[in-house]
Amino acid sequence: MKNFPKAGLLIITLVIPALIFVMLRLFATNHFDLPYFNPQLDSDGKVVIVNGDTAFQRTAELKLASGNSKLEGDISVISFLPKECADSCKLVLSNLKRVYDMRSEANSLTIKTLSEDSLRSAIGHPEEMGKEGWEILKVKPNEADALPDARPKSLGETAELYPRERRLTLIDSEGYTRGYYNGADPAEIDRLMAEVKILNYEKKARANP
Repeated sequence: MKNFPKAGLLIITLVIPALIFVMLRLFATNHFDLPYFNPQLDSDGKVVIVNGDTAFQRTAELKLASGNSKLEGDISVISFLPKECADSCKLVLSNLKRVYDMRSEANSLTIKTLSEDSLRSAIGHPEEMGKEGWEILKVKPNEADALPDARPKSLGETAELYPRERRLTLIDSEGYTRGYYNGADPAEIDRLMAEVKILNYEKKARANP
């Protein structure tokens, strides 16, 4: 009879937590899931639906007149650097340095800065620009508007987006757009950094199922 209390205690400590874990895995919502942006459009301009779910654009690389830059495999943050970098632009670059410093824990993170100027460094620019993990990609005027961070036509031209000079775009390692951020707002940078950590965790989880 003395074994029954022990068996009951074993059930409580092992079986019930396991059941709770299974129920959470099957029915709970993961509040850390990031949204997807830029849905695929058919020839009529309508959003493509596959098996009841929206299909989203997937971009393997940035195709530029100056050359192509790979996106797949890395977690990428895309920014734009105008020829004249005023105070708000310098603030964006300073905030991007905070993001760049995350490479110590997320080494697949890459910053890709689209620049209308071929100069890789200037007074006031972070010294990390142009080094490993922070690419400077030369673009022609208005070329950046054709890249994944552009608002798709299906959402309308009146939809609000941050100005291109302050806009940061997060692309996951599979080439999907996962977020837009105001690069001049420290709170937005905190959000970006948190979401980079989520994508980095998901990438590691897929590599080690």
